[in-house]
Amino acid sequence: MRNENTHRYGGGGGAGLTTTINHMKQEIASQLKAYENALNTSSTAAAMALYGKDPIFMAEYASAFIGRDAVRQGYDQVFRTLKLNVKFTVHEVVDMGGDLAFARTTSAGQQEILATHKVSKEANNELFIFRKEGGEWKIHRYLFASSNPPKMD
Repeated sequence: MRNENTHRYGGGGGAGLTTTINHMKQEIASQLKAYENALNTSSTAAAMALYGKDPIFMAEYASAFIGRDAVRQGYDQVFRTLKLNVKFTVHEVVDMGGDLAFARTTSAGQQEILATHKVSKEANNELFIFRKEGGEWKIHRYLFASSNPPKMD
């Protein structure tokens, strides 16, 4: 994760603000590592533990999954279809003020289509919006798009 103190606050800032922002970035980076682990272990329960109370998950080539039940069903479908082995790189975490922050990541690795056992490279650009709920940073919105386009036949 880059160590930049990007933030959106009016006023003076200072050492206390920098410490708070760095702590927020560490917490979010930890949540992203846990998300990587949830994907690599095909664990819907672990993924859902990272989401807040009213999430939206926007997967490429699919309608948005809105609400916890829909997001859970989305992950169940993904994990019935694919086995992932990916690594996330955090490029930036930005405090948007109050209880919101976003993280821009990329991921790369491989995916196995379970029905055919075909393995292929996997790479994505991701945008996570986090919201602080009950003192914890939770995924509020998540969007990804492939950076490894399918081969043309």
